Amino acid sequence: MYKYINIIGSSSFCILLNKFYKNRSYNEKSKMYTYEEVSKHNNIDVGIWTTYKNNVYDISSFVNNHPGGKDKIMLSAGKGLEPYWNTYKQHTNNPDIIKEILDPMKIGVLKDYDKDKYKEIKDPYVNDPIRNSDLNFHSISPCIAEAPKSSIMNNWITPNELWYVRNYHPVPDIDSNNYELEILNYPNSYFFSIDKLKSMKAKKIVTTIQCGGNRRGELNKFGKTIGTPLDICAISTAEWEGVTLRDILTTCNLTDEDVNKRDDINHIQFEAIDGLMTSIPVEKAMNIYGDVLIAYKMNGEDIPRDHGYPIRLIVPGHVGVRNVKWLKKIIVSSEESEGTWQRGISYKGLAHYVKDFKDVDLRKVASVQEMPIQSCIVETNKKEKHLNIKGFAWSGGGRGIIRVDVSIDGGKTWNSATLKEGSEQNLNRAWAWTFWELNVDLDKINDKMKIICKATDSSYNTQPERSDLAWNVRGLNNNSWHKIDYN
Repeated sequence: MYKYINIIGSSSFCILLNKFYKNRSYNEKSKMYTYEEVSKHNNIDVGIWTTYKNNVYDISSFVNNHPGGKDKIMLSAGKGLEPYWNTYKQHTNNPDIIKEILDPMKIGVLKDYDKDKYKEIKDPYVNDPIRNSDLNFHSISPCIAEAPKSSIMNNWITPNELWYVRNYHPVPDIDSNNYELEILNYPNSYFFSIDKLKSMKAKKIVTTIQCGGNRRGELNKFGKTIGTPLDICAISTAEWEGVTLRDILTTCNLTDEDVNKRDDINHIQFEAIDGLMTSIPVEKAMNIYGDVLIAYKMNGEDIPRDHGYPIRLIVPGHVGVRNVKWLKKIIVSSEESEGTWQRGISYKGLAHYVKDFKDVDLRKVASVQEMPIQSCIVETNKKEKHLNIKGFAWSGGGRGIIRVDVSIDGGKTWNSATLKEGSEQNLNRAWAWTFWELNVDLDKINDKMKIICKATDSSYNTQPERSDLAWNVRGLNNNSWHKIDYN
């Protein structure tokens, strides 16, 4: 049975936002309004109102705290929420949105409520691709699914159909014959068709991509986080083929001298066809060893629609959201992208003792880019006289894995696991995960055993022990020791 989980407005965030609003009296909440009256409240000067079904809400104070960004929630200013929530179904998938967020902002009801007003809204997800049923689904619309844990260790390079899926919107259906990638290096714009990209020097790289919320579910026992409670498998690996971003930018007259001497070139921004906007530092984009790709192949095939067809940005070693799918525009800029996934709350990692964003100046909080050291236990199998323990390890920034330590007694004693596939990578340019395994004699095994793993990378970064100190309100970058109970 598929599970429907909210990806933006979790119940914890709902509770936090409740603090912003005073309870209104029953009489106030029963006041009558018309659609015309609501329509006049469409900006901050007169107040921002919206409707859902027969209820009217004043969302003025909430706009700047909307996890999906101010621009998205303003689409419903003076209008009904239904057309937009039909696209952003993470709202209707979680009834706590209405109960915890909307209800405190209710100011009345519609006098001229028309229950059939939005009856003819078409499902924007009807053309989404068919997915493999072995994926671990958290949400169908939009699709959020982890790679199947049962098969993740079977393939160092993950088959396309078993890749984790993390979408925010309906999947675009793009005609590659009419596709063009625009590069803006002010004041000039350059355009690249698929054929033009394929005529340039091609490069292949194998990279692991991990969602910033991987292992978020573990943090919820210390306090609810904002986002889907992912387990350990929002991570996958593929061989990508395409043109380096550096080659594209140099073709568009961006030089190393420009990067080194000009103060107005600091970031490369990216825009996707589905509206996502993000950016990376120009130093990463132009680094000849950074291996940033404009990719058109995934594991030797056209990139599947779920994973960015026809063109996807690949930023090795960086958080999944920077690997922009359905890429349409690249901008050489002095500033980070203004998108909510760059400057908003979505990818800001706060300290464990910060419980909400109320008094946080997000402009001063760095956006997540490179990922920290990570390892997880995936399988435990009895084989003849021993227990076989398997897992993966990975670190962002191209930092290779040099050691994985495993304990079967809760951390009292440790053993060094054998590094397997991926261990042959250049330790300073290791973009893909490393598999590991350890055999433990069965006579050392008991039914109440706690197995722990921790990895160390080539910069001698090691996973922290305590999950409670890894907690943050967005549930990002949980890389604490991975622990499982064996029974």
